[in-house]
Amino acid sequence: MDSEALHELIGAQLRAADPRRREAAARRALDVAWGPDQERYLAEALADAVGREDDPAALAAQIDALPAVEPALGDAALVRLAGRCADSPVLAALLVRAARLQVSGPAEPVGDATRVAVRCLRGAPHSGLGLRTPGGAWVVLERIEVYGRAVDRLDPGCTARVLLSGPGARGLAEWDRLEAEPRARECAPRLRSPDPRTRCSAAEAIADWPNSWAPEVGRYLCGALARAAVREQDHDALESHLHALLALGHFLAEPAFALLRTMDRAALPEVLRPYLDDLLEEDRARSGR
Repeated sequence: MDSEALHELIGAQLRAADPRRREAAARRALDVAWGPDQERYLAEALADAVGREDDPAALAAQIDALPAVEPALGDAALVRLAGRCADSPVLAALLVRAARLQVSGPAEPVGDATRVAVRCLRGAPHSGLGLRTPGGAWVVLERIEVYGRAVDRLDPGCTARVLLSGPGARGLAEWDRLEAEPRARECAPRLRSPDPRTRCSAAEAIADWPNSWAPEVGRYLCGALARAAVREQDHDALESHLHALLALGHFLAEPAFALLRTMDRAALPEVLRPYLDDLLEEDRARSGR
């Protein structure tokens, strides 16, 4: 079955009465590299399913599938998901990656830091999170206060006074937006472009900043690169995917390794085999196999 028909089938099965069918549908959604329209459809279907799911196994499968369609999750879907992230590290990390704050008052210097009022537009930022300013500078969310009380995270729609550190904090103006990591949300969809040159440039852009990604973002990008690599037919783009995975090797985790282990080494051009060999050697070293 091609992905055109499969995404509609998965969407229907996510609404099935049998929780085992809902669980199986979510697992199928995780295993396919989707086109943009299908990705948007499944992102909405999975967010709806997570919001109403009462079966623990089905809910876990639906949450695990969300990173496969993460760039297509709209603001409304992210708001729905924020209410269910308390017990899920996968969902909590996804909401951190989507975090967006809007400055709603003048910046006030406080020693070496800056205090400012903000409103959470999207995601669920937590204290200690790095954010990018409109000018591209990093700031760190040192403290979040709601009605004078320190809290660990900020939910969508909520306002707070926050303490920011970093060189970009002093220049903030009202209505400026702070993003957790906008580059990841821009690069990941390009890995699924129908144009191999776009897929290639997306992987190269990811590899250009191997040490600048936060750990959860690096793991997410490795998963996106591995999903792209196992389905890539263009040799230049595949080389870019594998090179980027090697560059981000310190972020590689089991989901990415599991995908890479499915690749047929013999079917690769000879010049690309050392890339896969190095990645699988790292897999064996970590697992002790």
